[in-house]
Amino acid sequence: MKPLHTLLWLILLFVITFTLIVPPVCISLPFSKFYYLYNKQDDVTKKAELLNSERYKKSLAYFSSLHSESSKLFYLNMKKSGHLDLVVAIITVKRNDGTLGYLTQSVAKMDKLLKEDRNFERKFMFICNVDQNLYGHEEARNLEKFIPVEYRFENLSGIHQSSPHKVLYHLHKNFDTYQKETIDYMFCLEMAYSMNPDYVLLVEDDTLPLPMALDVLTTKLRWLTLFRSEPMKNYAFIKLYYPPKWQGFGNEMRRILEVIAIGMVGGGCFFIFAIRKKIFTQYLYFVLGAIYFIIFALLLDRQNVLELRRLASQLYSLNISPGCCTPAMFYPKWIIPSLLNYLANDNNKHHTDIAIYNFITSNNLTAYQIEPNLFAHIGMYTSVHQNSRKDPQEFIFSM
Repeated sequence: MKPLHTLLWLILLFVITFTLIVPPVCISLPFSKFYYLYNKQDDVTKKAELLNSERYKKSLAYFSSLHSESSKLFYLNMKKSGHLDLVVAIITVKRNDGTLGYLTQSVAKMDKLLKEDRNFERKFMFICNVDQNLYGHEEARNLEKFIPVEYRFENLSGIHQSSPHKVLYHLHKNFDTYQKETIDYMFCLEMAYSMNPDYVLLVEDDTLPLPMALDVLTTKLRWLTLFRSEPMKNYAFIKLYYPPKWQGFGNEMRRILEVIAIGMVGGGCFFIFAIRKKIFTQYLYFVLGAIYFIIFALLLDRQNVLELRRLASQLYSLNISPGCCTPAMFYPKWIIPSLLNYLANDNNKHHTDIAIYNFITSNNLTAYQIEPNLFAHIGMYTSVHQNSRKDPQEFIFSM
C-alpha cells in the first residue's frame, strides 16, 4: 500500500473511532469525558438511587435465605477455635434515612465473601455499633441475629476494662463530629485487635467488597512477605479504597508516565503492521498508534482504563498510600497499638484519615494502596454531613 493510501486509512480509522465508536461507549462510562455531556446530573442521581435500592432488596433477600443461628455460629465458633487469621469490623452509626440500607448491603456482601473465602482459614466478623443510642440503630439491631455486634456505648467486660483509652470510649458528649469519628474508629480498631488476629480489616458501613477482594489482597500479601524476615512489619496498612474521582489522569509525574506508557503500547501495536514497510512508514505508524491510544485513554480517563487490571489478581498494582479516606483499611496487628496511641494523643486536630497519614509520615512508615479498588463506596449520602450528596457518577456500578 502506498504511503498516501496508508495515511488516508489511518485518518479514516481515527475519524470512525472518535466520532462513531468512542462517544457511544463513553456515554455509559462514569468519569469518561463524554459522561456528563450526555447524562444530566439529576438523572445520574436517580439511577444511582435506583441501583442502591436494587442492591438493598437483594441484600434483604440474602439474609432471608440464611438460617440466623447457623450464620452467627459460623463466626462464634471461629472465635472459640483459638487464633484468628483475620477480623473484619464494620463500623456503623445510625443514619437519618434508614431506607438506604447501606449497612445491610455491606454486611451481606462481606458475610457472603467471608463464608466462601479460602484464603483466610480462621476469620471473624462483627458489626461495631458506635451510635450513642443503643437501641436507636434499628438496622444494626435487625442484623444482630445473623452477625455478632459490639457496642461502644455499652458496659463491656472486654477492652473497656483493660484499654488505656477507655475514658475516651465512655465519653457520651462529643461535640465535634470529627472528634467522635476518630474515637469511634479507635474503639472498633481496638475491639478487633483485642481478639488477637494476624490482620484487621476495618470497613465503614457504606462500603462493599468486590468479589475478588480477598483473592487480590492475598496475592499482594504474598508479594509483600516474599523474602522478608519480618514480613508483617514492612508496611503499616493497605488501603483498599480510594475515591475514583481522584484516580483520573493528572499532572502527577507517575500518571504522566502512565500516559506515555500507553502511547508506547499503542505505537508498538501499530508498528507491527509496518514491520516490512519503509522506515518513514514505520515511524508514521508508531507515532499515530501512540496518539491513537493516548487520545482513547484520555477520553475514557484513567478510572476506566484501570478496569483492565481486573482481568487477573496479579495485574492489580500496589502504590504508596495517599492521605485521604478510610472506607476500607487493612492492618497487620503489629501497627495497631502504636496507631491507637497516636490517635488518642492527636488531640483530634485532624480528620481521622489525615491523622492516620500523619502517623505513618511522622514515624517514617510505608503504607500502600491497591489499584483498582477492592471495595466500592455506596454512601452517596454521608452520615457526617446530613443531606449532603456526593457526585452521583461515583455510585454507578454493578456488583
